[in-house]
Amino acid sequence: MIFINNKYTNWYNSLINKAKNRNITGYTENHHIIPSSLSGTNDKDNLVRLTAREHFICHLLLTKMTIGNDKHKMCFAFHMLSNAKNIGEGRYIPSSRMYALSRKLYKEALDNYWTNTKRQEHADKIRPTVIGRKLKESSKEKLRNKVWTEKALQNRLNNCLKSAKARKGSKWSDEKRQQMFSTYIEKNKDLFPKVFSLHDLGLNVRQISLKLSISWDRVNYILENRNRINTTIIG
Repeated sequence: MIFINNKYTNWYNSLINKAKNRNITGYTENHHIIPSSLSGTNDKDNLVRLTAREHFICHLLLTKMTIGNDKHKMCFAFHMLSNAKNIGEGRYIPSSRMYALSRKLYKEALDNYWTNTKRQEHADKIRPTVIGRKLKESSKEKLRNKVWTEKALQNRLNNCLKSAKARKGSKWSDEKRQQMFSTYIEKNKDLFPKVFSLHDLGLNVRQISLKLSISWDRVNYILENRNRINTTIIG
């Protein structure tokens, strides 16, 4: 059974039955009685026209009529509906209390769904599809010319700070350090010969930095690790 037997299910069924047996004019929204994410179809008997407010109430009730993974899906759907904009002139605008509730349910669903085991399984699944993949030049050009909004920049900063806080106090193993260094070598292998060549010609760190348009710290790091870099590349 998709829905659990409780008062919210009874209210939901009552609202749906009432909507099915009436003629309505004005702004309405199409609603899947059995939600699409719960294997509901687009068949006529699974669709009903609701007012915007009724549609919102139905999705709120669905979060209280389901359990487990089905509940997570309904919380995600309720959150999406609460944030929907510019979808018809009669779109229902939830109160601040309802919006706060949708955010709370969404956060709880995310935390319950994305367990550490689930995250690891997902990472293992997508890793083969991204390792070694190279971006097209057109994609690189889009990234170079991308204009970041203040909100996007703040989100990136917050994510970096969150990751740094999570890593604080933890130490990398020798294997992890070598893996990171090997990745660094792979990404910068075309740069090393240029730095070494200019340095052998007598240019100092500042001159190399200006010549190649890279930071002093980056030049310093490459020169300080020259032997290790050469050994890794040759090896």
